[in-house]
Amino acid sequence: MRRIYQLFPALAHRAFFYFIIGQTISMLGQWMQRLAMSWLVFRLTGSAFLLGIVEFVSLAPILVLGLMAGAWLERHDLRKALIVTQVLCMLEAALLTFAAFTGMATYPLLVALSLALGVITSFDMTARQSSVSLMVTDTAAVKSAVALNSMAFNISKLVGPSIAGLAIYAWGEGICFFISALTYLPIIYMLLFQVRLREREQKPAGQGILRDMVEGIRHVQEEFFLRHIFQLLAAACFFGLCYSVLFPMFSTDILGGGSQTLGWLFGAVGAGAFLGGVVVSVFIVLRRIPALIARTSALTAASLMVFSFSENLWLSLAAAFFLGFAITTTNISVNTLCQTTATDDCRSRVMSLYVMCVSGLGPVGGLLFGALADLIGAPHTMLFCALAICVFIALFLREIKPIHHSLVQALMRR
Repeated sequence: MRRIYQLFPALAHRAFFYFIIGQTISMLGQWMQRLAMSWLVFRLTGSAFLLGIVEFVSLAPILVLGLMAGAWLERHDLRKALIVTQVLCMLEAALLTFAAFTGMATYPLLVALSLALGVITSFDMTARQSSVSLMVTDTAAVKSAVALNSMAFNISKLVGPSIAGLAIYAWGEGICFFISALTYLPIIYMLLFQVRLREREQKPAGQGILRDMVEGIRHVQEEFFLRHIFQLLAAACFFGLCYSVLFPMFSTDILGGGSQTLGWLFGAVGAGAFLGGVVVSVFIVLRRIPALIARTSALTAASLMVFSFSENLWLSLAAAFFLGFAITTTNISVNTLCQTTATDDCRSRVMSLYVMCVSGLGPVGGLLFGALADLIGAPHTMLFCALAICVFIALFLREIKPIHHSLVQALMRR
C-alpha cells in the first residue's frame, strides 16, 4: 500500500479514497446509460440526426448554465449539492427504467429526460471538480486526485459500454437504466457518511449571481496565464474532439469496417487516455504546464493529421491512441493548474469554465463538423481541425514567456 500511496498520494486522504470509489461505480452506470440511450433512440427513430439531437441536448446545457452553476455553488455547501445532484441523476435513471420496461419510451420523452440530465450535469460536474481540492491537502495530492479522476472516467468509458452492449443483447435497454440507477447508491452513501470536505468560506448571497459570473470571467481575463491557457484548451476541445463524430465515417468509408472497427478506435483513444492519466500523475510539474500543453496540443494536431491521411487500420489505431493520450494530458494539466492556483472564493467559477470547455464545446463542434464532413468528407474535415489547432498553438507560443512568468507569480502568491 505504501508504494500505491507514493504513486497516487491522493488515495492516502480518506475523503478522496471513498469519493473515487463511489464515483467510479456511478460513472460505470452513466456510460451504460449513455450507450443504452443511444441504442434506444436509434431503435425507435432509425435516424442518426435525431440521435445527434439527443446527444446535443444532454451536454449543451453545460455551455449555457456552466458559469451560473459555478457562481451558485460558491454560495452553497458543495457536499450537499453533490448529494442532491446524485439523487436527481438516480431519479432520472429510474424514470428511464420505468419508461423502457413499460413500453412508454417515446422520442419526445427521451429528449426531455436527456435535457433534464444535461441541466443536472451542469451543476454536478462543476461541483465534482470544485470539491477535489477540498478533499486533499497538498499540491502533489491534488495532481494525483485529478489524474485518478481522469483514469476512473476512462476506465468506466471502456468497461461501461461493453457491459451495456451485452446487457442490451440479453435483456434490453431497460436493464442498463436500472443498473445505472443502482450505481448512484454507493456515491450517495459515501457522500452522506464517509466524505467530508475541508471548510471553505462561502460567498455571501448579497451580490447577484450575474455579477459573480461576470467576475469569474474577469478573473480569468486578468490572470494572463489563465486567459491564454483557456484559449488553447477551448481550441483543443472544440477542434480536437471532432473525432467522436468522424470516427463512424472513417470506420466504414475509409477503413472498410463496421461497428467492431469503431469499437477498436474508441478503445484505442481510451487506452491512450488512461496512460496519459498515469503519466501526468507521476511526472507533471506545475511551472512547466504551459510548455507541456503546447506540446500535447501539437500531438493532438499531429494525431488528427495522421488519422486523416491513414487508410491502414493499425496506423489509425496508433493515431487514435496518441490522440487520446494528448487530449487527456492537456485536460488533466489544465485541470491541475486551475485547482492549485484558484482561491476558494472563485474556484467553482474557474472550474465551471474548465467544464464548459472540456464537456460543452465538444457537442457544438460535433454538430458543425458532422455537417462539414457531409459536404467535404471526413478526412478533409479532420485535417481542417488539425490545422486550426496549429494556428492556436502558434498564437500561444508567441506569448509563452509572459505566460510562464505570470504562472510563476501566481504560484508564488499561493
